[in-house]
Amino acid sequence: MPNTSKPDTSKVLPKPGPDPSEKLLEDYADVFSDIVNVLVYQGESVVKPENLRDGPTASMYKTIYGRLRQKNRDVLKFDTEHGVEVRVYGLENQSKSSNIMPVRVMGYDFSSYDRDILRKKAENKAAGHEADYAAELWPEQKLCPVVTLVLYFGTEPWSGPTSLVDMLDLPENLKDYVSDYHINLVQVAFLEDEVISKFQSDFQIVAEFFKAKRLGNVRKLKYNTRKWNHVAELLDFFQTFVGFKHYQEIRQDIIEQSRKEDIVMDSVFYSIFDEAWDKGIEKGIEKGISALTETYQELHRTKEELQAKLVEKFDLTDEQAKGYIQQYWA
Repeated sequence: MPNTSKPDTSKVLPKPGPDPSEKLLEDYADVFSDIVNVLVYQGESVVKPENLRDGPTASMYKTIYGRLRQKNRDVLKFDTEHGVEVRVYGLENQSKSSNIMPVRVMGYDFSSYDRDILRKKAENKAAGHEADYAAELWPEQKLCPVVTLVLYFGTEPWSGPTSLVDMLDLPENLKDYVSDYHINLVQVAFLEDEVISKFQSDFQIVAEFFKAKRLGNVRKLKYNTRKWNHVAELLDFFQTFVGFKHYQEIRQDIIEQSRKEDIVMDSVFYSIFDEAWDKGIEKGIEKGISALTETYQELHRTKEELQAKLVEKFDLTDEQAKGYIQQYWA
């Protein structure tokens, strides 16, 4: 007897993944197009902000038990020409490595392709020009390519798999029969300065921050005079990854300030990062200074040479540099 009961829709999985602050910043067309243009097209202005349309970030699927589940992308946008969808771009944010990322991305991309197929079939039906039942689409009907970028914001190298095959316990005699699926992984904190300099939006500030965080020289950012275009969203972004005291109060004060003058890093650095520096960032600095001191000793370099390097690399005064040398020079 067939099962006529309705599928259970009461248990839809909650959306996992990044904090909303990441999505809010990247959702802006100028930021989104900038990310894609630099990371996919080497800085060429291929994707125009005015041509982007928001795509659905959620898609439903049914399990073998008849229950509905939901897949959620972080950000999805359609690139259009004359109002017609021609490409699909998705962004997935990761603050830690994932051991299942290739399968996740494969599922997201499949949902986008499946949606495109259903849309084209519906258009054919509405026009009274349906393809053969088995063929489903006409030969000339091509799908929009889907490009998904995985933006990894960790300061340690990505340790998870970057392709489906990396996840499989795959016998040698099956390798020719198993299709692979690669992810487009971008390790933001490890981007070269040449790449970072190509960003034209607020994402350049984000990329500079994560690289500085990885290298332990966040304090150098206080000299950054690039204007913040999306002030509230950048503040939310930094709060997510760094955290700072009296966040709501500071946030509102800086937003009010932005209505009177341009906001740049050097005007708000201490409000945002001073407490975070005392609690966490300085530990990374000390680790870097300790390692650099050990290297200089192994190379038989002088304390004076090390002092000059510490002043340059970590934005220290001469007295601060001498204090660290006294602490770590064995």
